[in-house]
Amino acid sequence: MNVDDACAKALAYVDAHGDAASQQRARAILGEGSAQALLDAVSVDEEDVLALRRALGLADDLRAVSLGPVKGWCSALVRMQAEDGGWLPGTDLEARVFETGMIAGHLAKTPYVRPSVLDAAAQFLAEHWTVDRVQSGAWEAIAAYAHVFANTDHDDADAILQWCGRELGKGFVTHRFGAIQTARVFVYCDAHGIPGAELGTEELLIALHSEQGLDGGFTFAPDPASEPSVQATLDGLLALRRLSSRGA
Repeated sequence: MNVDDACAKALAYVDAHGDAASQQRARAILGEGSAQALLDAVSVDEEDVLALRRALGLADDLRAVSLGPVKGWCSALVRMQAEDGGWLPGTDLEARVFETGMIAGHLAKTPYVRPSVLDAAAQFLAEHWTVDRVQSGAWEAIAAYAHVFANTDHDDADAILQWCGRELGKGFVTHRFGAIQTARVFVYCDAHGIPGAELGTEELLIALHSEQGLDGGFTFAPDPASEPSVQATLDGLLALRRLSSRGA
């Protein structure tokens, strides 16, 4: 497949269907726009955990985790970490697992967080680990655990990653997860492979190509009848860049 052509088609879709921020994000992913300007324009309530996680995720996607606004976002998230190491105390456990995995995984890639913060988050997730949580086919649990344990040190990391990789690969080959969902976990892990997945980047790139619509758009669902979206297409563009040598 021609990655450059696929990227150009995805950019054209975002230009046609996305707002100005989405268009700027697409160009920043391609290295054609300013990540600094995009992050500076983000307005975040520093009491809103989910907004902070999304902002930090944007910086992570752009490989811009050392830029100015990120330090403040990290500090705010660290202040809101609960005593048990997770985030969002008092909410549903599955939601806590997902948000803690996403937040800690992003924080681990920044230069602004003490190891003790990451250790506490990893321990929280390890204490709530069960094989059933990922064998149930819940993409959120697989993504959360893979994100953290691919980016932090923990005694249980290797075993947990093996299970995450195995279930991610199984979900991909059985069409429970589409190429976008599967590639997104690879991007979170900043990896061209995940232990246990028996799935490589070349296979994922081919799947991304086959799932891309004629208009350049992508969909989150593996069902070809589902509607494409700007967010899924941004994820597809990011995956194309990261999983090819162009995103290394």
